Amino acid sequence: MRTLILLFALAAIPSIASARAKCADFSTQAQAQRYFEAHKPGWKRLDGDKDGEACECLPGGSSYDKSSCKRWRRKYGK
Repeated sequence: MRTLILLFALAAIPSIASARAKCADFSTQAQAQRYFEAHKPGWKRLDGDKDGEACECLPGGSSYDKSSCKRWRRKYGK
């Protein structure tokens, strides 16, 4: 019972709930970057290479033209 109550309490904390955000949830890199900076300590899911730039494969990101990003965009329709 105590574990169940703890899980509900943790889900109510905004920073933990925001950990579910992923790059596919944003339209541009700028949107993802604003979210990333507002919800620091950043969420690894948005900055996999830990360079401080969130969702580099989205339009406006520094890696947008790389082949790995082209595959990602095809997968997520971005």
